[in-house]
Amino acid sequence: MDYELWTMNYTDINILELLPQRPPFVMVDHLTDYDETQSSCNLTIRPDNVFCEDGELASAGLIEHIAQTCAARLGYYNKYVLKGSVRLGFIGEVKDLVIVRLPRQGETIETTVTVMQEIYDVTLVSAEVRVGTEVIATTRLKIAQGEQSSE
Repeated sequence: MDYELWTMNYTDINILELLPQRPPFVMVDHLTDYDETQSSCNLTIRPDNVFCEDGELASAGLIEHIAQTCAARLGYYNKYVLKGSVRLGFIGEVKDLVIVRLPRQGETIETTVTVMQEIYDVTLVSAEVRVGTEVIATTRLKIAQGEQSSE
């Protein structure tokens, strides 16, 4: 990876540059870290979030947040490393999902995805979701990349 990418402040990147999703279905606020095998994103749970129910982010929203953390990683890779375009991605599998608790309104979650295996356009990742130092969820996802987005 070149020097410019190593010195980049990821939170300065507009997350919409990295994702095919658009509001109100954007479930990450910032890419906070990136390297070849591990990436992180955060999200502050707001009351107007479409997945916020009874003051908590619903499990579907939590899974979508994890998937969009993967999408942000792939978007960064495609745009900044390959100098190409953001591609659509699809959840192929959610496995070994453990939700200790749902994040509450006002909390900021930080999700780290670690690449376990990449074969062609399919990536297998493990994910850990934290509020501060508390791990609130873990899972493994299989993500398939599709065509370029229309943006």
